[in-house]
Amino acid sequence: MITILVIDADPAVRLTARRVLERAGFTVIAAADRRNALARLASLKADLVICDIGEDRNGGPTLRDLGSWDSGMRMLVLSHKERGGSPTADAVTSDILGKPFTESELLMAVRRSLARGPRALSGGAAPPTPPSSRSMPW
Repeated sequence: MITILVIDADPAVRLTARRVLERAGFTVIAAADRRNALARLASLKADLVICDIGEDRNGGPTLRDLGSWDSGMRMLVLSHKERGGSPTADAVTSDILGKPFTESELLMAVRRSLARGPRALSGGAAPPTPPSSRSMPW
């Protein structure tokens, strides 16, 4: 089973990402901020972390801190589309998903992130196919 940790201060983003990803067959753990996420990472192994880049401006752990927790962990960074990319995100990961996004955009980005990176998926399982392209509410 593939485990994804979703970190976003917006409860609507966490809830929607959880609903979409669980329906697609992933195990999802959600955290409101990176401090809580680091505590979760102490007791679980995440295959992918989805994290809002906005957290870098709020102090506390950075994307680099999360990435250094497990060198094999893949990351997908969320960023508002109108703000563009981030040098911090680019240094840590090449996978960036703009908000707002559709279900299919989220699932395609997750599949791309899981296919990339130093660790192969356990059991040879392929990430699921997106069920639709409905827009997310944010």
